[in-house]
Amino acid sequence: MDNRIKKFETIFNFRDFGGYQTMDGGKIKANKLFRSAHLHNTNEADKARLAELDISLIVDLRHAPERERQPTNWPENHTPRRLSYPDPVDGESAKVAPHEAFMKHDLHKPEDARNYMIGSYGARPHDTGFKQIFGDTLRHMAETGEPILVHCAAGKDRTGTLCAVIKGALGVDEKTIYEDFMLTMTAVDIDSFLAPAAQMFTQRYGRAIDPEAIRPMFGVEEAYLQSSLDAIADVQSYIHDHLGITDKEKAALKAAYLE
Repeated sequence: MDNRIKKFETIFNFRDFGGYQTMDGGKIKANKLFRSAHLHNTNEADKARLAELDISLIVDLRHAPERERQPTNWPENHTPRRLSYPDPVDGESAKVAPHEAFMKHDLHKPEDARNYMIGSYGARPHDTGFKQIFGDTLRHMAETGEPILVHCAAGKDRTGTLCAVIKGALGVDEKTIYEDFMLTMTAVDIDSFLAPAAQMFTQRYGRAIDPEAIRPMFGVEEAYLQSSLDAIADVQSYIHDHLGITDKEKAALKAAYLE
C-alpha cells in the first residue's frame, strides 16, 4: 500500500494497518483497520474525512485523565461505538496516567525514559484493563466485520501493542508487524515535538524537563514492541487463553478482514 500513512491536518500518525500479507497466503483488507494519535483537535475538514471512513468502533486506549483533558472531537452526525480503557475509580492511578506519573517523579535522563518504555510495553499485555479492552475489540471485530480505529495519545505505544495483537491474530508474521510498528518514525517528525513538549511538561510538573530526556518516549524502537511480544509469547494462545477469544471468533475475524 503506497498510501498507508494518511495525511490529516489535525490528527497525527493516522495510518491504515491493513493491506498486509498473511503467512497462509491471505491478505488483510485495506480501509478496515485504522490507527492514530488522539482526536482532540479535529477540524471540520478532518471530521468530514473521518466520516467517509465509516468507522464502527473507536478504541481509545488512553487513561481517564487523558480522555478528560483531551476529549475526542468526532463528527457529530456519525456515532460509532466506543471502547475506553477501564480505569479504577479511586487512587492515584485514577488521577494521573502512569506515564505522566513517571515523568512527574522519575524522569531525569534518556535512560530513565527508555527503561520505562520497555517496562511498560512488557507489562501491558497482562494488565487487566488492557486485556479487557483488547478482548472486547477483537470480539467486536468478529461480530461486525466493520472498520475500526485504534488510538491512544500519540498512536504508537498502547496502540502499537493492540495493533500487533490484531495483525498477529490475522496471521501476519512478526517481521511485518515490526515494520508496521516502526512506521511512526516515518509518519511523525519526532524532533519537532521535543522542545515544545519539554516546555509543556516543565510547566505542568514544576521542574525542568530536558527535551532529550523525553526523546525515547516520543519515538519507537523495535525493542519496545519486542518487550510486548515476549510477554505475549504466542499470539494465538494469548488471544485464546488471556483475551477469551474462541476458535469460532478467530475464524470470524479472518473471514471478515482477510481478502
